[in-house]
Amino acid sequence: MIREKLSKRFLLVNVVFTTSAIVIERAGISLGMYVYADAYFHVLDVPLLIIAYWVTIGHISWTAYRKFGWIAGLVTGVIIDLPVEFLAFHLGWWTWIPSWTPAIFFNAPLANFLVYLSVSLGSILIYKYVMQ
Repeated sequence: MIREKLSKRFLLVNVVFTTSAIVIERAGISLGMYVYADAYFHVLDVPLLIIAYWVTIGHISWTAYRKFGWIAGLVTGVIIDLPVEFLAFHLGWWTWIPSWTPAIFFNAPLANFLVYLSVSLGSILIYKYVMQ
């Protein structure tokens, strides 16, 4: 019974992470902040791999928070995203279009890193709320 209840809560956390990823990524695409290279699987024009990336960052942020505290949990998203931005820039996975904030790392704007701080914070708060 307890295991079933935890499974439902974990599923809810994943649904929230997935929905957030789709909504925020669609907003970025619609605002012309970036474009993705062709991918085989999309959900509302968001590559499935990007959605999985967000969900993974959410879970890792929670784990880092639980093990090392708030600061580690908050910077987890940015730490994970830095090498991915480097790879994306060189492999053409996505292209940033000049936006409202300056580009600070391989054409990724400052706003991108603020989003990942927010993803980590949101993930921690969602986990804290749902899993209690």
